[in-house]
Amino acid sequence: VVLNIYAYPQDKKYSARVSLEYFKIMNEESFILISAKFKGDDGFEQASDLEFSVYEVHKDDSLTYLDKVKTNDMGQAKFIIKDNLGEKLTDTLSIYTYMAVIDNNEKFKDTKKSISFSRANLSANLAMVDSTYQITAILSDTSGEPIEGEFLRVDLKRFYGLLRIGEDRYETNEKGLITVPIDESMPGVEGNLSFEVTLKESDVYGTIKAFMDAPIGVSIEDESSFDKRTLWSPPDKTPFYLLIFPNLIILGVWIPLLFLTFNLYRISKNKVDKL
Repeated sequence: VVLNIYAYPQDKKYSARVSLEYFKIMNEESFILISAKFKGDDGFEQASDLEFSVYEVHKDDSLTYLDKVKTNDMGQAKFIIKDNLGEKLTDTLSIYTYMAVIDNNEKFKDTKKSISFSRANLSANLAMVDSTYQITAILSDTSGEPIEGEFLRVDLKRFYGLLRIGEDRYETNEKGLITVPIDESMPGVEGNLSFEVTLKESDVYGTIKAFMDAPIGVSIEDESSFDKRTLWSPPDKTPFYLLIFPNLIILGVWIPLLFLTFNLYRISKNKVDKL
């Protein structure tokens, strides 16, 4: 048995460039997105299959080990923050700090990266004012106090991506509030529209998203043929004629071959019997 052992001396290990981002999807989940890359022989590459140990850092600089996560092919790993983590160990300013650590890795040097953020909540509602629909979004901290001076944006989900509604961004006022009028009618399947309100990459609160569905669009029918038997549909929706005719051709080739093979076998057997 031959064993191949790949060892990376300390001076030959790669230095991983690590970045952390905090995300909160309202009514769904909160997580830290860990991204890692390194400079290889062919330039910068994504650090896939790289394991991180995640810790919570307290105000006295003590650490609480939480879990391990491993990067995917894109060099990213998602660490889910459970609701009960940090609730009793947070400092008086409600600032949470987490640390991602590379330790004793065969390929990468020991590295640690931390991120600090405060938690906040984002809500979105729809109202009609003077015959015009308006989206109202409120940003508040975990105690319900409004957050002023942060920038939100509103997008409409479309099949091809997101369509910006109104201005590029709106600053929250002293009530943590923004109001975005919907000035034009927009089409939606059965009149349903899905809006996304985002606080993006805030230095204090990270990225927070809130979603809202509203039946205020111009109704259109879903003309997609994805679920029909067309050439561009999934394999399980292949048109019947493409299933039937190729199989008939295959049978038309194999049946004569099998018939000839059977006859050759009978001829050879008859010759043996005569002998």
